[in-house]
Amino acid sequence: MNLIGIEKLVYGVEDLDQCKRFWRDFGLSVSEDDDQHGLFACASGAKVEVRRSDDPSLPPPVVAEPTVRETVWAADSQDTVDIIGEELSKDRNVQIGDDGSVHAVDPEGYGIGFAVTGRIDLPPAKTKYNGPGHETRFDQPATFYEKAIPQHLAHAVFYIQDIEGTPAFYRERLGFKLTDAYVGRGCFLRCGKSIDHHNLFMFQMPDSRGFHHCAFEVRDFHEVFGGGLRMNELGWKTHLGPGRHNVTSAYYWYFRNPCGGAAEYGYDTDRVTDNWIPRSIEPSDGAFAEWSLEEGLGRFAGLQRQVRTVKKDRS
Repeated sequence: MNLIGIEKLVYGVEDLDQCKRFWRDFGLSVSEDDDQHGLFACASGAKVEVRRSDDPSLPPPVVAEPTVRETVWAADSQDTVDIIGEELSKDRNVQIGDDGSVHAVDPEGYGIGFAVTGRIDLPPAKTKYNGPGHETRFDQPATFYEKAIPQHLAHAVFYIQDIEGTPAFYRERLGFKLTDAYVGRGCFLRCGKSIDHHNLFMFQMPDSRGFHHCAFEVRDFHEVFGGGLRMNELGWKTHLGPGRHNVTSAYYWYFRNPCGGAAEYGYDTDRVTDNWIPRSIEPSDGAFAEWSLEEGLGRFAGLQRQVRTVKKDRS
């Protein structure tokens, strides 16, 4: 199956205006906006849509709270979409959109869709770094960001009940590939034509269901912090971070999202090919992160206000 990543996340929400403000503040551009919905895009063209929870066009919710109601996966062609529709119709109800898109539910009850992609390839970031033996920036300061402009909608994360059957559905029926796994806890899956470390992470926690977070990649390390500081100053609360993941190597900063779950800024995530050998990783704090702050940081939180004399240890 020639799927390449996430095309769109569709949320059912309670406070439509607040949710629209969140995505504007987060740095997505506004594609559509009316009293029924909002549609937002990152630089690649991948989108986020917000609708009221009682909107009849939405798939049924898995949990009774604001959440992602459908993940629409990006396909390379209409032929791929049609093949998926035929495959899924073998054992579940499939709906065909006016644009030829396919819509169904996965084994957990989460809405899934498939559409020909409208995403674009992005040019390389222009950031220049300096380090010993790697000097690329001369006679100019480094970039500072007043806000983030997310470039790429990289992955979504869901709680699941069936740690064996549900990942198998995505791999065997939809062509996803296993990148890594937390032993007995979760699977990092990528689309068949994706080089992202993962586009979907599914993990099992006692008595937990629903959507956990989505991740957007930005242009460089500095933008993770510039975007995070801006969100702080606009009043949005940190969910976790900033920090650095161990499994994917990425820097991160998560914010609590009124649409449900969290939204993550990330940078420098591992890219993989079919040469990658999946790892079985024991779940632990150290497996999740090299380091992490819990509740964010303020712009000048650690700034010393006075020059202090460092006393010598005479022992």
